[in-house]
Amino acid sequence: MIFKMTETEFLDHVEENDGICVACGEIQTGGVEPDASGYICEACGRHRVRGFELALMAGDIEFIDEEE
Repeated sequence: MIFKMTETEFLDHVEENDGICVACGEIQTGGVEPDASGYICEACGRHRVRGFELALMAGDIEFIDEEE
């Protein structure tokens, strides 16, 4: 699953230490380390939450233009 977001949205999530579940797409707010992998998702219960920086490096995040 590839998540599309603006660079500004990405940086906001990084600043808040959010994570993203690569299984269901749910964003977990706060408490997720940048290099986290395998945190449990509060929405689907799977161990698939990654830190935003790791998700970007893994190719799970794609930047879109601010206008889109």
